[in-house]
Amino acid sequence: MISTDNELRIDDTLDFQLVSASRCSPLLLREISDFLDTQDTSHPYQLPQWSGGEGHLALLRREGQLLWFAQCGMLYPVGRLLRPIRALTVNKGPICDDLELMEIGLRQLVAEGRKRRVAYVEIAPEWTGAFAEAANTVLTRNGWQALPDARSSLRLDLRPAAERLLASFRMTTRHRIRRSEGAGVEVSMARDETDCRDFVRLYATMLSQKQILGQESDFLFRQLRWLVTDHGRGGLLLARQDGTLRGGAAIIRSGLRCWSVWGATSKEGKFSAGHLLQWHAIRWAKEQGCLEYDFGGFREGMSSGPAHFKSGFSDHVVHFLPPHRYVVSEGRYRMVNFISGVRRSLQRPPVSTAPSGSPSDHF
Repeated sequence: MISTDNELRIDDTLDFQLVSASRCSPLLLREISDFLDTQDTSHPYQLPQWSGGEGHLALLRREGQLLWFAQCGMLYPVGRLLRPIRALTVNKGPICDDLELMEIGLRQLVAEGRKRRVAYVEIAPEWTGAFAEAANTVLTRNGWQALPDARSSLRLDLRPAAERLLASFRMTTRHRIRRSEGAGVEVSMARDETDCRDFVRLYATMLSQKQILGQESDFLFRQLRWLVTDHGRGGLLLARQDGTLRGGAAIIRSGLRCWSVWGATSKEGKFSAGHLLQWHAIRWAKEQGCLEYDFGGFREGMSSGPAHFKSGFSDHVVHFLPPHRYVVSEGRYRMVNFISGVRRSLQRPPVSTAPSGSPSDHF
């Protein structure tokens, strides 16, 4: 049971747990998935399937009912050689639409981090609008520090009819959709592991050609294999022309929102199938009852590349609350800052066991 200070409602019926993700039973997996589907603060990266059994699951319940959830990773900010110096991280969470319960859950997460002797706890939720503004006040009051990381995305309101949505796109976007359709490009959901491997190879080829970093192939294949079998959660859309793979787009749903996660298209041919893939993804999300489609991140001020591609579908930019950090141990945190400075000078990135994966910024 937990206790809270006088600023919060004292409720002895609340129970907080932090358990290993590897112990997530099918029953618990269903409970968490169902809870995430009821929350506007939800994000698919908080689904336990995303971690592959790594990390920890933090749960706040009242009389057995799940009210607050966070999938946590353990970060080693100065490397595994100094394993005692660790940080507890939450990517795209925690998840809870009740601000008071959010505060209680975060306090318990910090308390758990103190028990585990971590240097700090860091959260990077995708909270926006009035909830983000109110949450910022709560976090500041509790001693959390905002990090200098502005994050935003583009979202499309899916409530209008499909014809109105198509008409709202930029003229060149509509033209490229029609061009792909006229060239005989067909889009369908991936059906098996072979389809997944075909996309992984295309994705790796795209990264190599553009000389950019992207998702690691093994993780990408594992996640796609899961999505292919969970039809209501998401899937991998593949675009083919005369049997040749021209592109693919992975999408995933949580609650009433769908996210574009990864995308790749072939440079061969006279056109790109990316616009047609996104149009099919938007229609799939609408058919699933989603109210919004998130394009997986957006770089404001860019007039070319992925940002230009995404803005052809929507001009509605949402800004997220910046990541926040709570320093649990001043001594360990000073050590992190000192050694991290040395590591940055040597260009050695930290090692993490946090759930990986980030929205695609490629097409």
